[in-house]
Amino acid sequence: MAHSSTTRRRFGAALSTLGVGVAAAAALVGMAGTASAHKPDIKAECTDKGTVLQVNLENYDSRGSNTVKIMDGETVLLDTTEFKQNFSQSFDNLDATVDHVFTADVKAHDDPDGSKGFTKVLTAEAKACVTPPPTTTTEAPPTSSEAPPAPPAPTTTTPAAQPAPAPPLAETGASVALPLGIGAVLLVGGGVLLFVVRRRSRA
Repeated sequence: MAHSSTTRRRFGAALSTLGVGVAAAAALVGMAGTASAHKPDIKAECTDKGTVLQVNLENYDSRGSNTVKIMDGETVLLDTTEFKQNFSQSFDNLDATVDHVFTADVKAHDDPDGSKGFTKVLTAEAKACVTPPPTTTTEAPPTSSEAPPAPPAPTTTTPAAQPAPAPPLAETGASVALPLGIGAVLLVGGGVLLFVVRRRSRA
């Protein structure tokens, strides 16, 4: 009887150990399956036609809302967007003359604190592969420190000096009335003489 009890106890302990092992293995398998279900992927590539970014999020738990926010450095390419099971979007023709650092901030509803690795920030980089064209600048004409020559002063013609008027003749004290009076007397006397001569010739 004692031997039978000991055997039973050992068999029960073995079953218990086996059960714990199976449960632990099942838990690990379940966790691995859940982790492998989430497939986040981000890729960036620089081409001669522009830099291209591709973000793919597959097999997320669709029983709640998941979100993603995509940025190019400090520039927001896509604000926080909700998706269920899958999300896929590409961004083309980004500037290929500069370097890019892209981030995709993924938040899974079944991993709010990120402890399971479903909620994470994905990153991708793309170096510049196109040389920007040279910039053309228009040079201003050289400036001279010398002041420009002053325009010639307008020429004015000074009128020739007019001769001063001749001074009036000085008075000599002789009066023109006397000659005029003598002339008048001679004229009258001549007329009288002519009258007398004519009368005598008629007589």
